[in-house]
Amino acid sequence: MSNYILKYSRDDRVKYISHLDFVRLFHRAARRAELPFVFSQGFNPHPVMTVAQPLSVGVTADGEYMKVGFDGEFSPKELTDRLNAAMPPGFKILAAKKVEGKEIDLTKIDKAEYTVEVEYNGLIDARDIAVFMNKPELVVMKKSKSGVKESNIRPYIYKLDLTASDEKTAIFSMTLAVGSVYNLKPDSVVDAMGKYTDGFTPGFFTVHRNSLLCGDVDYL
Repeated sequence: MSNYILKYSRDDRVKYISHLDFVRLFHRAARRAELPFVFSQGFNPHPVMTVAQPLSVGVTADGEYMKVGFDGEFSPKELTDRLNAAMPPGFKILAAKKVEGKEIDLTKIDKAEYTVEVEYNGLIDARDIAVFMNKPELVVMKKSKSGVKESNIRPYIYKLDLTASDEKTAIFSMTLAVGSVYNLKPDSVVDAMGKYTDGFTPGFFTVHRNSLLCGDVDYL
């Protein structure tokens, strides 16, 4: 048995595929690539595979991670080439690395970097973002396992910059908390900007996740 960390991307063509459908898709791609999975033990064995911080439907990405167990030894190039030949257009394996034990621990990923493009009415500039980030609390309604409730998201916005704007569209760079301690989606930040920024009314927006980080480190 060999464990591999795979880094992959997802573009606009497949951004509406759910997490469970992606898992099934990857299982089929690995079989087409003749890469034998290692299976879990027990009454209902399944391929050993863990996806770090599954993407929401509609979000594209350039730096996603998964850990997969294969029965055999493969070089990073062989693994990426064989999987990419079997994956459908829209998904691409960017890098692979064989790991031992918890050399790379996907459960320690705690930050994500995003590019968010927002259609809006009103005005917004860098001064508005500075005022927004200086607020001690940014309370929005947020979904959790126990239901929808108020949550102060300010401690979990590590970085927010306005990188470009015109009269109709603003592009933001965000670094937000992800993981088991707190998982903040860009949707909530956009909601908060609409609530706390005078003269800014957000409309339709798109989200691209650029990278997943452990601290400030990108694994591959």
